[in-house]
Order: sequence, then structure tokens, then C-alpha cells
Amino acid sequence: MNIYYKTKLMLITENRVSQVKEKYDIPTEVWEPMVTGSAAIAPNQKYLEWLAKVWRASVSTPDKVEQQRIEGNVWTGTLNGLLTTIEEFDRVRPNLKKKDLYQYKDRQEVIDSLGQYKKEKSRNVETHKESEVVYEDNRFKVVVPKSHTASCYYGAGTKWCTASKDSPSHFKNYDKEGKLFYILDKQASTSNDFYKIALNKNYKGGNTWYDAQDNVMSAGGPVDEYLDELEQLGIIGQIQDYFEFTYKDEIAKISEEQKQRELERIAREAEWARRRREREQRLEASASERREQDLWKREETGTVGTMANALLEYLKDNGEFEDKTSEIQDVKDQIEDMRSEMENDPEVIANPNGERAQDYGQDLNNLEEEITVLQEEAHDIYDLRYDEYDHYDLPVFEYDGAEYAVGDEQMVDDAAWDQVDNLIDEIGYQGFTQGFMEYYIDEDAVADDFYDMFYEDMEEAPEDYLDEVDDTELSYEAKEQIEAIDEQIGEHQEELEETSNESDREYLVSQIEALEETKEDMLEDIDNYDFTQEAKDRYIEGRMQDVRDDPMEFLRDHGWDNHDSMERYIDRDAFIQGVLDADGRGHGLSSYDGEEGEVSLDDEWYYIYRIN
Repeated sequence: MNIYYKTKLMLITENRVSQVKEKYDIPTEVWEPMVTGSAAIAPNQKYLEWLAKVWRASVSTPDKVEQQRIEGNVWTGTLNGLLTTIEEFDRVRPNLKKKDLYQYKDRQEVIDSLGQYKKEKSRNVETHKESEVVYEDNRFKVVVPKSHTASCYYGAGTKWCTASKDSPSHFKNYDKEGKLFYILDKQASTSNDFYKIALNKNYKGGNTWYDAQDNVMSAGGPVDEYLDELEQLGIIGQIQDYFEFTYKDEIAKISEEQKQRELERIAREAEWARRRREREQRLEASASERREQDLWKREETGTVGTMANALLEYLKDNGEFEDKTSEIQDVKDQIEDMRSEMENDPEVIANPNGERAQDYGQDLNNLEEEITVLQEEAHDIYDLRYDEYDHYDLPVFEYDGAEYAVGDEQMVDDAAWDQVDNLIDEIGYQGFTQGFMEYYIDEDAVADDFYDMFYEDMEEAPEDYLDEVDDTELSYEAKEQIEAIDEQIGEHQEELEETSNESDREYLVSQIEALEETKEDMLEDIDNYDFTQEAKDRYIEGRMQDVRDDPMEFLRDHGWDNHDSMERYIDRDAFIQGVLDADGRGHGLSSYDGEEGEVSLDDEWYYIYRIN
């Protein structure tokens, strides 16, 4: 299209928009999305006037517009519905009997026409003999597959694991815990993720929806609209009624099992409560004993006591410890000052039992009571409760509902190492990304595994890998034969030197020449040569070096680049250190927030990890 016609079309479109705007009284908040939405369907705005006319009629007369505004804006909802209908009309318009939108008086007539078209183009879905039909109309068919075969039949074209021909266990597991309902939209395109959806209804009461791509259908957007439509058609209600009636025994059994489990849960909680009480009593008794003996005195303590003091400093530094020391000292200083003031007060000296002295006495009593309260509220190091268990050999303390593991540099290094080492044992290398694993492949281990393969290949056809000239030498047998020929030649030459008989000399010369020719033939015959061991070793070492340079290339070429195959090639120590370098110690040792705290105590650094 040339620029003239483009410009002309633009002017026509602009005029059309202006005319429609003048003709119909449409609020600005509706007009703007109406124009935008109409242009998205047809850039020339060919549907705009029909849209404006039908919208105006749908929201009643102009005198009710303000009332509708007050009651709640239903305008955009009406507009969105119209735009959806027009968009669908425009998409299938060539297939409709009435192809001009302006031939339709309202939205309902368009919807009826679209419905008739869908009815005519509906796919026929035959019923599998090992299934039961729950619902069916011109558009939807709802079935319950009773076998894995039926599940595969209805699930063809989806990514449902329950429709995988090679894995019947998935269907059996779902069918054991509840029932699967397949909802088939006979009119939807197979490119639509909702053309087949699966509903897993669990006997325990759970409902999980899956689209054709096996994605869980969560609330929001088109999913809500689709499920609302199923609800309005009564399909979801029929599914529920069928499920409750057909499988009432299974559901009832689950209910009884749930009751029993609830009783067991209550019993377990009671037992846990009893154990918690006993533990609290034991910890309190241990703390009291340590307090009485002052076992964690800072200057006279062992490893556990040192760690307790380090944690105490850390908690104080972070404002997490109920330390009343300074407040108690302030009150003590007040008492001391008041006693000194009282002793030097002339009125008290003159009348020790007088009103002035009594006032002093009352104030002192109040301060003493304040100290008592502060001391009761105050915490000391023995409020750090210790249950004599460890976290990767780090002592663990409890305070104010939190648990902390504490250690010095060497202790936490060892603990962090053990944590990663144990993690590998628990989850395997599969718990880490493949890219991270690849970085710690032991190239020597990979090369060693390929050695035998390289050697066997080379021994089977050395000519394919080695140079037949530079990498060969005479075979042992050929060398022996040539040595024998050389001896014969030598003997003939001695005889030749010793004889003067011309006939004999001619004979000897001919013999020498024949032997020389034989020798030359043997030297030129490639079959008399073997590849040298040095050449073989050099080739193998070169191949081994190639592996070391890029071990992953060789693993990938042989299909050994998966987690299971790669595990035996990983340098475990280097891998563990790599994890620690990447994540730090706190990531693994602090199960609470992955953070590492630190505090200096007596010129030594200690590290703290919250673990609950």
C-alpha cells in the first residue's frame, strides 16, 4: 500500500471515530478503552459504530447513566464482554451465514450465531468402554477413566503423566487416592491449553485442576472465566454429585481414618508436651547447678563455658539479652548516695527517729525493692541453657526460644565441612546444579577411565591412529631374518676374498646380490614392520591429555554427562571447598536464616549460628 492510500485510510478511520463519538453519548472512561479495543480487532475501526450502539443500548437510557455510575460501574464489564464477542466473530466470520456484524441487532444474536457454528464444528469424542460418562452436551464431555488404557485414550495430545503409555503407575496412584475427571472441550482448538482439562478429586477432599500442558490451574485470568463457565453450566455440580454418590464408601472410609489419625495426633501432642516439660525441668536443674558452682566463670572455664561467654557477648552486642547490670548498679549508686545524704542531714542527726529519717527509710526501702525486681528480671550467663548436644560438633545453647551453635575458627571450619559432606551423602550431587558439578570434575579420573577404551581402539586398528612410516620399526622376526641374511652375506664375502676361481667368484657374487635383493625387499615390505610401543604410548598420552583439557566434552560425547555418571568423577574435597567458597559457612550451618554472626572475646573470634 502506497503512502497515498495509507494516508487516505487513516483519514477515513479518524472521521469514522469522530462521527461515532458525536452520534453516541458515551462516558470518557468507557470511550477510550472502546476505541482502543475496537482498533485492536480491526485497525480501520469497522466495528466501532456497532459496538457503540449496542453498548449504549445495553446500559439503558442516558437518564440512567448517572444512577449506574453511583450503584457501581458495570460499564467496563459490559464493554469487555462485547469486545470478546466481536473478537470471536471477526475470527470465524468467513464461516458464518451472516458475515456482516451490522446484520446483527445485538450481542445475543451474535452469540447465538457463534454457538450454532460451534455446534456444527464440534468434534465427536467416542466413549471408551473402560470409562464412564458423567456429562455431555454439544460442547463438553466429562468422563471418568476406569483404566490406564482409557486414561491414555482420552489424554491423547496432552502432557498428563496419567496419560503416559510408558508409566501406568501415575494413573494407578491417582486412581487409588481419588478419581480423575477429564473435561473435554469438543469445540476448542487443540492449541488451546483448556481444550482438555483434568480434575483430580481426592477422597480426602482436595481438588486439583490441570490444563492440557499438565500445569496446575491456579486462580486468575482465563482460568477463572473457564471454571465459571463450567460452574454456570452445572458441570462442576454434576461432577461433585457423581463423586459423592458413586464413591461414598471410599469417602466415608477416609473420614474414619481421619478421625483415627486425629486421635493419634492428640496422643502424640500430649506425649510431646510431657517430654517438653521433663526437658524444661532437666535444663532448669542443670542451669541452677552451673549457677551455684559458677562453672562458666569467664576466667575459669572449658570449651563449652568459653562458647557460652562468647554467645553472651554476641547477644548483648545485638540487644537480644536481658542485661540489667547497669540498671541495678544505677539503683545501688542511688542507695549509696541517699545513705550518705541521710547520715549528713542535720535534721536526721538531731532526730534519728523523726519524720525526716522515716522519709529516708521509706525511699531506701523502695530502692531496695526496685533492685529485687531488677534482679528477678535480670538474666545472666546461666540463663543460656545447655542440653549437651551439638550441631556438627558445635555446642548448642538455648536462649529466649532460640537455639545458637557457637565455635571458634577451627571448630566452625570443621563443622561447615562436615555439614556439606553430610549433605552430599543425604541428597547426592543431584542436589546441586550440573554446571557447578562440572567445575569440580577430576580430569585425571576421567582420563584414566578412557585409557582402556583408547588403548583397545588403537590396538584393534593402529593404522587408523598411528603413522605407518614414523611410528613403526622392523618386527622382531624381520630383524632376526635380516641378521641371518647379513651373516650369510658376510660368509660369502669371506669366501669371495679367499678364492681366485672365476666360476666360484661369479657364483658367490650372484648369491650376495640375491641376498641383498631379498634384504631390500624385506626392508620395503610394510608387513615386516610393527608400530613401536613408544608411538603407542605417545598417542595414548595425547588422547589422555585431550580428556584432561576438556573432560566434559568426552563425557557428553559418550552420554555420561548426567548426574549419576558424573558423580564418580567429582573431586569431593574440592567440591566441598567450592560449596563453602560460594555460599559461606553460615548458609549451611544456620538453618534459621543462613547468616553467620561473629564476636570478639579476649582477642579471639567466635562465630554464632542460629539453628531453629
